[in-house]
Formats: sequence, structure tokens, C-alpha cells
Amino acid sequence: MSSPTSTVEKGIRRRLPPPLNRMGLFEPYIKDGKKITEIVRLNPVEVFLAGFIPPMFGSVSAIAIALIFHNDEISNYNWQCGRARLPSLSRIINLPVERTFWQLFLLFHVPIRVVELITGFSRYKRMRNVNYKRVWLYELSRYLYFVVGLLELIFLSGLSIIGERENIQVHVIFFYVFGICGIVHMIANIFCHAHSLYYLNPYGRLSYYLKILFTSLYVLSTPILVASFLLYWRKCITWAYDVFALCEYSGVFLNICFHGCAFFDIRYKVTFSVRKIEDAIQNEPTKQQQVEAIPEKH
Repeated sequence: MSSPTSTVEKGIRRRLPPPLNRMGLFEPYIKDGKKITEIVRLNPVEVFLAGFIPPMFGSVSAIAIALIFHNDEISNYNWQCGRARLPSLSRIINLPVERTFWQLFLLFHVPIRVVELITGFSRYKRMRNVNYKRVWLYELSRYLYFVVGLLELIFLSGLSIIGERENIQVHVIFFYVFGICGIVHMIANIFCHAHSLYYLNPYGRLSYYLKILFTSLYVLSTPILVASFLLYWRKCITWAYDVFALCEYSGVFLNICFHGCAFFDIRYKVTFSVRKIEDAIQNEPTKQQQVEAIPEKH
């Protein structure tokens, strides 16, 4: 007679992971009638650094070069209400050298940010906390995270390409829409983070609190930026323009730092892999260990 087996053991199929080859890639394996071959695997930390370091380096370099080497070129023109000490970011990226650094490194990271958005959009769906009952609100935030995140990148690219010298009105519109999209994207990201498994330790809560910190500072800097801009152009208070410029600089860095929290979200959690998927040929030999049924005990 066969010994009784637990209900958990009955019908359970154990799927063994495919072994790795000498290159550290999965051997070809078959799943749902498809043959899957891994072509290349990317370290998530390296992908993160490729998306984080270029915009940080490009923005810091552009501002530093302008203030150290080209300060006269930026400041030595007709100011309506007196000469300010610090130039706006828009005027900095109008200069040829600074514009090159800004466009080269800021635009370089855009495709990687798109990959980050697609990854986050997919994983937020699969990692939603099942105890959170307002699924519609979570899904709305998830779509805002993705769509507004894409719009943020589009307007960032637009204000980088169309500067003051091309079309000042379009540039200003792009700049402010970029800022609004950034705030909406940050809030949606934080909301999804709070109600998903991303919130779990070891790094989930640290990332969550850092996102709140950077978003709060970013939001608080917005009314100061607008008020200082109006004080300069309408009341001719010279130092107000310096405050406005500092708010612009800090806004760029806070935005970059917020997206830098992705380091904690993907570390040890995400693997970027490029795979070739094709129809499996019947009786095709493969090194994949097939699905095995747990035998009943006798």
C-alpha cells in the first residue's frame, strides 16, 4: 500500500532553475512551448550607474564651468533690475561648452531612464501589497508613475534642445511643465512604493524615506523659486534672482537624487536580461532540467 501523502505534496510540480554555463548565462530552456535562450545579462547596479552618473556629472560640469570660467559672459549683459551674481540654468546651457556637457550627458541617460520606468511599471503591478484594498487608486498611481515619468523625460529633452536662443517662450514652458511632471511622478512613485513589496527591508524603507525627503525639498523649493523670480522682475530686488538661480540648481540635483533611490529598489532584486524566444521544436535536446513531478511515497 502506498503511504498517505499530504495535500500539499499532491499535484505539486517542482520547477528547477536552469543551470548556468561558463559565461554565467542560463542554458537554453523550454517554457510554455517556447525555447528561451539568454543572450546577455546586465548587472542592475551597472545599469543604474549608467543612468545616474551622466546627468549628475553633466549638470555639475555645466554649472561649474559656467561659474568658474565663463562668469563674465553670463553676467555681463543688460540686466533689467541690476546685475545678479548667479545666472539662471537656462542662461548657463546657452553657452557652447556648457550646452555640450548638458546635452551630451543629460540626453545620454534618457533611454536608461525609459528602461527604469518600464521595469518599475511592470514590477509595481506584480509586487502590489495584497492587503491594500484600493486597487483602483494603486493602478491610477502606477499609470501616473509611468506616463508622467515619460512626459518628464520628453520635456527635459525639449528644454535641453530648445534653449533661450532658439525660442525663449517654448523653453520656459518646457521648463515649468518638466517641474510639474517631476512632482507628480515623485508622488505617484512614493505611493506605489508604500503599498508594494518594495517597502520591505533591507532597503525598502530607506528608499521610501529618502524619496519623501527629496520630494519634500523639491516641492518646497517651487514656491520659493516662483516668488524670487517675481520679486526680481516686478520689484527689482537684485538678490532675489540669486535665490531663483539657487532654487534652479537645487531642483536639478534633488530630481537626480530622487531617481538615484532606484539603486535601493533594484539592488539584489532585479536582473536585466536579453533573451531570444522562439517556438520549441519537438524532441529538441536541451540541457534544461524539465519539470518534475514529486513522486508519491510507497
